[in-house]
Amino acid sequence: MRKIFLLMFFMVSIFADSLSFSPLVKVEYDKEKAMLGKKLFFDKRISRSGTLSCESCHNLYWDLSGTSRERPQKGMLNPISVLNAAFTYIFYSDGRKRDIYDQVVESITSRSELNSDEDQIMNVLDSIPEYRILFRKVYKDDIKFKYIVDSIVEFEKSVSSVNSRFDKYLLGDSRALNSEEKRGFELFQKIGCMACHNGKNLGSNLLQDTDFHKHANSRVINADEKSNKRLHKVPSLRNIARTAPYLYDGSIEDLRDVIRMVSHHQLQYTINKEELDSIYSFLLSLDGEVPRIINDSASN
Repeated sequence: MRKIFLLMFFMVSIFADSLSFSPLVKVEYDKEKAMLGKKLFFDKRISRSGTLSCESCHNLYWDLSGTSRERPQKGMLNPISVLNAAFTYIFYSDGRKRDIYDQVVESITSRSELNSDEDQIMNVLDSIPEYRILFRKVYKDDIKFKYIVDSIVEFEKSVSSVNSRFDKYLLGDSRALNSEEKRGFELFQKIGCMACHNGKNLGSNLLQDTDFHKHANSRVINADEKSNKRLHKVPSLRNIARTAPYLYDGSIEDLRDVIRMVSHHQLQYTINKEELDSIYSFLLSLDGEVPRIINDSASN
């Protein structure tokens, strides 16, 4: 009976592991709407001050990351990468939004972001002949707030970095990863990285205490301190080599340092140099293709 139980446990574990990672090979989106959304994403006129755009915090040209080296230095959160946002289950660092449309609405209206509102943004866009023409062409209707949101969502869908070497490996191409990257993937699973970094995005689907490194010098944390910890969304590891600096406070620039710190403080695992090099090599295989729409200027 014990042997049967162990066999069943083993089979369930294998099945669970097989569902832990999913390849990203294609994303569906409406190109016309996405191109309009791209124009809005870069347009500072949609903010209340007229000095900010979505791209101000989520830059897509400097290093493709959407992260920032300047904001953490000013005491602000390091922006989350917008790459593969369409495959995210929860939005914002505290996970307060669970729908990509709600995320766009809040980004437009939040005082800490564009600080606009429905009437203002519609009035601004309606005063620009080019936008009146574009909305008529794409939505066959006058400018409406729901169309503004929808077009930005379509652009976010289009900013997906797919077909990484890891995706090809998941699809059965055993040669897509070299021997060191395969060892890194095995270690990634073995030491527990996959507990938080799994699914299509290898993250972005649960909340966790991501400030564990700040408690490194405190061996004992009382119950009150534990209950007051703020949970943050576990970041995606896709394109991680492109998204420095790391952590929500942007305190670490080197990906190897992040691996070493997380292994020690979060996983309680003392990683050696060979293991670190292997996991680092595996993480490099998560870089996908540059989204075509970023360099597409057809409607600009």
